[in-house]
Amino acid sequence: MIDPKTIVGRTLIPHLAFAEASRRLEQCFAYAQAEDEPVCIAIVGESRTGKSRAIEVSELRHPKHRTSAGLTVPILRVKTPSKPTVKSLAELMLEALEDPLYDKGTENAKTIRLRKLISSCGVVMVAIDEFQHFVDKGSLKVMHHVADWLKVLVDDCGVALVVAGLPNCQAVIEQNEQLAGRFMSPIFMPRFDWLNEGQREEFLDILGAFHESLSTDFELPALDAPELAFRCYCATGGLIGYLTKFLRQAVRNALDKQSNTISLEELAAAHQDAVWRKDGIAGMPNPFSREFSAEPTIALIQRVHELGQAIEPPPVARARRPKMEKMGVRELLSAS
Repeated sequence: MIDPKTIVGRTLIPHLAFAEASRRLEQCFAYAQAEDEPVCIAIVGESRTGKSRAIEVSELRHPKHRTSAGLTVPILRVKTPSKPTVKSLAELMLEALEDPLYDKGTENAKTIRLRKLISSCGVVMVAIDEFQHFVDKGSLKVMHHVADWLKVLVDDCGVALVVAGLPNCQAVIEQNEQLAGRFMSPIFMPRFDWLNEGQREEFLDILGAFHESLSTDFELPALDAPELAFRCYCATGGLIGYLTKFLRQAVRNALDKQSNTISLEELAAAHQDAVWRKDGIAGMPNPFSREFSAEPTIALIQRVHELGQAIEPPPVARARRPKMEKMGVRELLSAS
């Protein structure tokens, strides 16, 4: 029996983009050691579209385990630090491979130990999440030294490479001729678009699957009913990560109240608790409130797509130098 606390996280909904990502990752893993050069794939998409989840599921299929021969790590998965260097990335990989001295040694020493451990631990695939951090936020320059090091590492070790990140991470690959030559076509994980009939139907199917899973422990309105489905879409912007986030909160709130009912009001409260911008989109009421008009319009849907997008900081105003008054010839001569 599934614990109600974890029911949302355990409900895996393999929509088309997710299923395609899983298929290609499994193919990459299966053929990694049969190829002359490493198989490399990028998973690209906005935040909360399921990129990390796809890698996580692949990792669960091939879990880390110990045998009499030692530790086996089929998939070496790490998250890129905010400002990656060769030393910091190597440290994270060494730590994931349980090297007790992961933070000791020079860049070269760590790289040598890492190569040996990748071999002895039977690593087949290296997965690098948050790959957009290879692009410096301030200067927008690609950190070529780290990217080159990663390419050489997978080449020397003969392992597959999977990277996942925001759309701007493609610049890391496109600006490195040798990396670009290694990568297959990217896997795109889009947010769902209500105006696209196929994607809308998929979104409804996902809501139906979540409702079926949740209804084993809770009484709640049909999430895939037309009006409530559109409310869910407006609450999440078509991002699966937001959907699971606020449904988890709804479950938490119900359990805390020792209630087995999740009403429209409870969904509104959960969305208010779970989504960072508590006021939602400016001028738009909570999508689960009675005041919200659940009428699909192009203007509303376009505004809903703002959810989950980074907000650009306002430009910093430069301090103006005080204007110097113009002085005539007499004033200049007298001033001197």
